This record gives sequence, structure tokens and C-alpha cells, in this order.
Amino acid sequence: MTKIETLNSISKYLELALSEQGLEFYLNIKKSFATDEEMFFDFLFDYLTIQKGGKAPNTDSLYADFTVYFDRFSNIQGEKKILEQIARYAKYYLMLRLEYIDNKDFARSISVINAYGAWDVYPFLLEVMDDWENKRIDSSALLEMLNMIEDLAYRRLQGEEDIDLTSIGLDINKMLYGTSNYASQRSAG
Repeated sequence: MTKIETLNSISKYLELALSEQGLEFYLNIKKSFATDEEMFFDFLFDYLTIQKGGKAPNTDSLYADFTVYFDRFSNIQGEKKILEQIARYAKYYLMLRLEYIDNKDFARSISVINAYGAWDVYPFLLEVMDDWENKRIDSSALLEMLNMIEDLAYRRLQGEEDIDLTSIGLDINKMLYGTSNYASQRSAG
């Protein structure tokens, strides 16, 4: 399935699964990506990576992974809570990709990370942005993490070492929450 076909399948699934109000909310989230469906697909991929405890979904199984996730958590927490979380993370994703953030130090660092093509660190950055917005970390901690990622991405780009930014993000997250099972910290809500 292509990315566009996958997104269309997810939308059709949600048309059946969501209430009218929930569907309208989802379509507004999707509209925030304008017509850039590839970016919306990439966002859903990164969002599901978080929901799967850092394990990236296979692009060919994104639809299946999304429907399993949505069914599982909507039965537990309700569609509203899941959609609110998706909307929050979509906002963070757009802030990162479009480099739209008021703090000039954050914006500079995010711009450099993007210039280095360090897209694999986005699931971690989405979590960090959520932690910062919800005051679980302060601005200096966020800037320190952004600078660290910037440095590691540069070293990887220069071929100095083979750095897996995804696993580094997972390790840092585990340290922040003091557990090797932090996925429950990131479930819808």
C-alpha cells in the first residue's frame, strides 16, 4: 500500500469507528497538515512509534498498527482522549518540521537537526516537547537535549560513528522515567 492509500484506509476506518464529533476532530487534525499527506503519514508513523514503546512500525503495516492501537485504547480511554493526544503531538510535529517555535534558541537547534536530516529522532523529540509543554522538564533541559541531539546528528553525518538516534532517545526516556517500561507513560493521555 502506498502512503496515500494507507492514509485513505485509516480515514475510512475512522469514519466507521468514530462518532461524528470525533471524525470532525480527526479531519481537523489532518487539515493542519494542509495538503502534505506525506508529512501526515510521517507524523502518524512517528506517533505510532511512541505508542509502540519506541518500536517503529513497518511502513507497510502502518494501517494495521494504527487500527490495533486505536481499537485497544479507544475501548479503554475513549476516542476523545486519544484524539486530543494525537492533536497535541501533531502540533509538536508541525512545530518541529516547520521550525515554528517562539524560542529562538530552540528554533535554531531544531533547524540544525532538520538540516542534518535527523528524522529518526522525531518520536523522542515529540515526547520531549510534550514533557516541556506539560512542565515535566524546563526550558534549559529541553535546550540541553536539543543541543545533544544536534551534536550527535552532526557526528553521525560526518561519519565519525554509527549513531542510532532512535535508541538514544529511548535510553534517555528510560532514564527520565526511571523504568525500562515507559510505554505506559506515553499511552493516550
